[in-house]
Amino acid sequence: MKKNIGHMLALYPTPAAVVGTEVNGKVNWLLVAHVGIIGHDRIMLSMHKAHYTNQGVKATGKVSVNMVD
Repeated sequence: MKKNIGHMLALYPTPAAVVGTEVNGKVNWLLVAHVGIIGHDRIMLSMHKAHYTNQGVKATGKVSVNMVD
């Protein structure tokens, strides 16, 4: 059942997202279960500091976020 909740900054229930970046010249993907919306132009990804993907995000400053259903 679909329900129109209007114009809101919300992702409920929180969907899984595939986060991609480049690490040492190679594409790297990570499944992230916690994504939040901070504003209309920002999102927040919750990734543990030990993830290999974090190195690429910090080094390149670029990330790709893909929502899956």
